[in-house]
Amino acid sequence: MRAGTLNKRATFKKPTRTQDATGGWVTTLSDYITVWAQLSPERAREKIQQGRIANASAGALRIRSSTQTRQIDGTFVVVVDGVTYNVRGSANPDQRNDMLEIIVETDGTSAGAN
Repeated sequence: MRAGTLNKRATFKKPTRTQDATGGWVTTLSDYITVWAQLSPERAREKIQQGRIANASAGALRIRSSTQTRQIDGTFVVVVDGVTYNVRGSANPDQRNDMLEIIVETDGTSAGAN
């Protein structure tokens, strides 16, 4: 893939558990890695979210493969153009293993959330 097609900045965030002031645990999202990516929207659909219709969309995010990016799994979220996507899975679409294709999806409520 040519570098010019990787035209979006994608920030992957991973959940991190930290102890709060009362001794309980809270899960927050910490920046993991920011990379250049290509976002290819695949479909949009509606689903019921908390008793109302929410627009959800899915797509594929292509990024360069590295030791860090190969650690990305379904617990991560990614922010592209201010939209937060849930990571659904990943695959190596080429034989050289230099690119990863990350399947992403919004839940219809996270648009614009960071």
